[in-house]
Amino acid sequence: MGERCESILSGVNDDRTDFKYVGTWDHPGRQSWDMISGAAMYPTDIWEEGTLVAMALRSPYGHAKVKSLDVSAAEKVEGVKLVLTYEDEELAAMPKSRPSYYEFGASPLLGDEAEFEGDEVGAVVVAINEETCKRALDAIKVEWEVLPFILDCREAAKPGAPILRPEMNPDSNMTGNTFGAPVEWENGNVEQGLKEADHVETFEYGRPMWSQFRSMPAAYYSYWANDPWGNPDGEKMCYVTNHAHFPSNGPIVSAWMGQGSYADKFRALSPYMASRYCDFVEKRGAQFAPVLSKRLGGVPVRFVYTRRQAFDAAVPQTYISGRIGFNDDGTLVAVQQKNVHQSGARGGYGDKTQGHLVLPPNAQAFKSTACPNIYSEMAYYVTNGACTTADPGKDMWEPVNLAFAKIGNALGMPITDVIMKNVKVTDPSLSACMDAGKAAFKWDEKWHAAGEKTLEDGRLHGVAARACWSMTWGMISYNINLRMGVDGKIYMPYAEALIGTYWPDAVQLVIAEEMGMKLEDVIVYYAPNYNNWQQGDAADRGSTATWAAKEAAHQLKAQILATGASLFGVTADEVDLVDSMITLKADPSQQTPIVGIGQLATGFCGKPMTPFQNDVVRTMNVDFCEVAVDPETGLVEILDYVAAHDFGKVIRPASALGQLEMALTMAEGRALREEVIWDEGTGVLLNGNMYDYKVPTSLDQPTIEPVPVETRMGGGAYGSTGVAHAHTNAGLVGLAIQNATGGDFITIQPFTPDKVLAVLAAKGQN
Repeated sequence: MGERCESILSGVNDDRTDFKYVGTWDHPGRQSWDMISGAAMYPTDIWEEGTLVAMALRSPYGHAKVKSLDVSAAEKVEGVKLVLTYEDEELAAMPKSRPSYYEFGASPLLGDEAEFEGDEVGAVVVAINEETCKRALDAIKVEWEVLPFILDCREAAKPGAPILRPEMNPDSNMTGNTFGAPVEWENGNVEQGLKEADHVETFEYGRPMWSQFRSMPAAYYSYWANDPWGNPDGEKMCYVTNHAHFPSNGPIVSAWMGQGSYADKFRALSPYMASRYCDFVEKRGAQFAPVLSKRLGGVPVRFVYTRRQAFDAAVPQTYISGRIGFNDDGTLVAVQQKNVHQSGARGGYGDKTQGHLVLPPNAQAFKSTACPNIYSEMAYYVTNGACTTADPGKDMWEPVNLAFAKIGNALGMPITDVIMKNVKVTDPSLSACMDAGKAAFKWDEKWHAAGEKTLEDGRLHGVAARACWSMTWGMISYNINLRMGVDGKIYMPYAEALIGTYWPDAVQLVIAEEMGMKLEDVIVYYAPNYNNWQQGDAADRGSTATWAAKEAAHQLKAQILATGASLFGVTADEVDLVDSMITLKADPSQQTPIVGIGQLATGFCGKPMTPFQNDVVRTMNVDFCEVAVDPETGLVEILDYVAAHDFGKVIRPASALGQLEMALTMAEGRALREEVIWDEGTGVLLNGNMYDYKVPTSLDQPTIEPVPVETRMGGGAYGSTGVAHAHTNAGLVGLAIQNATGGDFITIQPFTPDKVLAVLAAKGQN
């Protein structure tokens, strides 16, 4: 194994070993009943008498500018209530504010230039229903200037390529990087390392666009009405669909950023929104709907999107080429890597570089190996073909595992051994995951050198493994407010929308655990007017949100004990909370309830001492995959998936294991079939529907065995760490396919039958 570092737990009671609630089953999720019973009210469900519908004009071209616009016929369509164009002063000034990291590509929310086919441009229409909106949009007379478009970031990088955003960069299509990763950096001396290595291999890795569509098309509902609690300034309140799911993102945040008003003037109508996976692109309807409603006197307006229009946000393309140098013992000694990455088109905050809000798979992850010589060169290039969103961190490990597989193939060594030789990690996280995963997968029985095993049915057999760090995502400070009510229950409000994540449930377990309360006496509730952020939108952040909740729980417990001790005539050190009762330590039979002793409250804002991964990895996971490849058709079947994940500490088992199953199902789809495809001649999206863009269904779901590992080495509560982001990778399946065929690695995902057959044909010709 490579270098090691220490795991340092921080905060109160992080090293506790006795747990009553944390890590136990049978605690129904707060969202579960609403969702399975149909009681959950999503934005598409919100409706009241007199609701109007809004839709936008959309470009039929891959890149185009409005030369002239005549909306007079649209305004005369029966049932049309309002038509606004990009020249309207209010629309032209939107958004009034935007997140600071979007300023580089700032532009109006609605303009006269469409940056991809289907882009909202030129005009919006409000009418009595969708059919009337469509008739009005068809009646708008538009003269288009068709502009050059680029769908591939590699083409955007070429000298002489059309400049797509001259107002941002007049010299090339290169844009900036929000997260600040340097464009070029080097550790050690790569050229010298390559010269001294026993072996040098080249490698390539490519990822197309994957859609980040939501499980239901977006809908933004808004109206203006008097505040039932009174408005001293007379301004009406703006009601919108729901709250945010990430800092400075989400419908309610979009609404107030678009308006430039006070956040307190906006109220969320529903806590629910469709499930989202790391989708940082709020659609522009979130800002349009409040404006259109206000212009019409506050009547309810729903800005709607079709299913096809839900394909306007995607994981960005990325293409990598490089060289690796390694020695006969399997140690990696030099890496040289170049990454060309895609920035997208304008997103929901009037931003033209949405795609720079990502963590690209550059060579940063190689820093988590013991390799002494690393060179990285990367660049972001704007394209047309949809705005792009994030697909964080774990993709950095795709080229790392590809390099490990190259080493294993060249030396006849299992990739598992290569991983153990090279990754520098806090021990025993990696070894614990490796041992547990190998045993569950039966790796020692299944592994073979590339191209050396055929199944009884004639299909080629392949296995592979890959390692990745576990996402902690604790760089955000978490704000937790706790209150003890006169009823003796503990209340914690939160304000983000419910999108299928479990962090409110995990926080409830931790608060009950740390305070000595019965679980039912801890009420974690949705509070749409609550302006503080918890930002636990995924299991990855949830581990850190629970850490902050743990700290707040200790503060509130201290207040309760200080108050309750006086009832016994003792000091706070002489009493404890046991099952929601103040209990005398010297005589546990003497108890008193906390009901009626008053209201107490506390707040905590903070994050763990070492919340995110450093160059030496704290917690790891290892995934294993087994495939069968049909040499006649090129079809690939995943026979077995095993995910050994170091949770640090499992907070809520049902959610934790479900995160692994979800992530690996997503990985299966991305590996074998998912890809956003445009017509190269027109820039028109060809598979913007659920028939042609094929996500996994229950019939495609592979066998998945989640293997929880607990080393207490993460940065969250009790040493917990993140889950889902670490496993939604497609590269592992490609490594297993190569092990089956014994041919070349397929360089660009997905690993479709035509690519598999091409590899087999090339192998046969050699």
